[in-house]
Amino acid sequence: MEGVVLSEKMQREADRLLAQIVRADSMIIAVKAGARADGFVLGLETGGALRAGDSERLYIIFEAALVERLKTLSRG
Repeated sequence: MEGVVLSEKMQREADRLLAQIVRADSMIIAVKAGARADGFVLGLETGGALRAGDSERLYIIFEAALVERLKTLSRG
């Protein structure tokens, strides 16, 4: 999560969610993992746990991973 400042616990969770997206073996699982990641960011944002701009960076990171995974799954 380059450029995003997270506590160690939040970083582990973000990494876990990103890995779920990357390892998804179907489009449905990938979309569900992406939705969980969005919910995670929304929770951090709502709770005031992120610096200004970090929530947008996290959304972009998760969305890019999801788009890439969906492209890969659609080809295979």
